[in-house]
Amino acid sequence: MRLIERKLPSKILVLDALNRRAPNETVSNLLKRAVIGYEGELKVDRVWEEIGLSHESLLYHNYETNKHQIDTLFVSRHFIFVVEIKTVSGYIWYEKEKHQFLRKRKSGEIESFQSPIEQVKRNADMIERVVEGLGLSMPIYKAVVIAEPSTVIGRIPDEIPIFHAIGLRSEIKKLLLRYSTNLLPTVHFELLVDCLMKLYQPSKYWPRFELPPIRKGALCTCGRVMTYKRGFICVCGNKSNAALLQGLHDYRVLISEWITNREFRDFFFIESEDAANKLMKRMQFTHKGSTRDRRYLIPKDIWRDL
Repeated sequence: MRLIERKLPSKILVLDALNRRAPNETVSNLLKRAVIGYEGELKVDRVWEEIGLSHESLLYHNYETNKHQIDTLFVSRHFIFVVEIKTVSGYIWYEKEKHQFLRKRKSGEIESFQSPIEQVKRNADMIERVVEGLGLSMPIYKAVVIAEPSTVIGRIPDEIPIFHAIGLRSEIKKLLLRYSTNLLPTVHFELLVDCLMKLYQPSKYWPRFELPPIRKGALCTCGRVMTYKRGFICVCGNKSNAALLQGLHDYRVLISEWITNREFRDFFFIESEDAANKLMKRMQFTHKGSTRDRRYLIPKDIWRDL
């Protein structure tokens, strides 16, 4: 089985950086919800690890195109399985005639949110168009998987299965038995996989609400901006170069993956051009351009604390 593991979403990276650089209650709440959703997706991913799957299959966690985001996409020579994962607690049900997905909290409060049923149907339709565009024919199965085990699933239409993550193994086994005689030729399977890989296009998240100016500088653990004097020093006495790496990570996520000497000095409040040059040379960044207009590429893994 070819496995494309789930990566930390752009949404979490951006919101986490904004929580340091432009904190407000909306950003904080969105970050908490995004982290809860991501942790729920990882719970479901671990269930897939327990399922013995054919080596001629593709399991793609968080498959994205320019218009679609699929939590998990499983492609085999027998069938395709499109999964939407929801991490919600309480009592949930769906009113089909209103296309309304509802949740009742323990407090008794009832709220409506975007229907995972409509989401998974839309994503499955896209995959069906890809299959048909290649002149192929395959069964496409879709389901909503609930990551939170305490959630009570109420009245749900029969057209789209909704079940707990613990039931995923049984559902896959049933599908393998049901479509055991449907076998896509290897050459066609590889054609489909290649097409899906080419269509993959990760998205870049950015909030749709207005934000205050982004806070600059190397931020100390105490919350203050550190001063550069042959290293980053805070008035609280803390000395840390980790704050520089965190700042470069935030710059990459919020502003640009490329940074010039002038931009570096402006962001970290460093007066000396030579000092900035030495710092970036020490980190051995990939660069392009002449000395005067040189730009440095900030690596994706410059800092990670999530």
